Amino acid sequence: MASASYVETQSRPGAFWGLLAAGGLFLLAAFAAFLHFEHSGHVVTGMDNQIVWGMPHVFAVFLIVAASGVLNVASIGSVFGKAAYKARAPLSGLLALAMMAGGLAVLAADLGRPDRLIVAMTHFNFKSIFAWNIFLYTGFMAIVIVYLWTMMERRMNPYRKPAGFAAFIWRLLLTTGTGSIFGFLIARQAYDSALLAPMFIVMSFSYGLAIFTLVLICLLYTSPSTRDS
Repeated sequence: MASASYVETQSRPGAFWGLLAAGGLFLLAAFAAFLHFEHSGHVVTGMDNQIVWGMPHVFAVFLIVAASGVLNVASIGSVFGKAAYKARAPLSGLLALAMMAGGLAVLAADLGRPDRLIVAMTHFNFKSIFAWNIFLYTGFMAIVIVYLWTMMERRMNPYRKPAGFAAFIWRLLLTTGTGSIFGFLIARQAYDSALLAPMFIVMSFSYGLAIFTLVLICLLYTSPSTRDS
């Protein structure tokens, strides 16, 4: 018989509230930066009549690519059947949703005026890869929500693997589409443009795992400490 293990827990309220306060200060600084470039114009982000993509695009692309990669932890558990990763799969899906929402929020702020978002949602130019990406981004969020449902609702557990496989395929398409923006909309050599799509997939794995590890370390630091007795 397996030996029983008893765990004594001890809360760390100071660490939790300290991390929460640090996150609140970061959000306030981000909101102040948003108000600054909305008031002063996007020229403060490095954009001008020759450079059409500034710092907002850097953050948006990073968050979108990392959102695809951070879901890899859940995919390893569901698609590839690694049981050790299944306990972390809900956190992986939640982080993917949060980062994708953050990346799309930055892109919405980059439109210049809030009402332009309605135009972007109701008028599509299917010759543009940007229009394709709108469906890739929203579809990613919808599939991840269903994926989380299959993981967290007991009666939906039999559908976890198909939902995980769909999320795995969709996020590869999403990252390929994002890389194709920089590969084919900007004049460059053919060999360079062809490499950007798989390069974005590789970068998504790297960024996603790094962010998931950092979040997990913060959660373990602020969670109750354990001691075997």
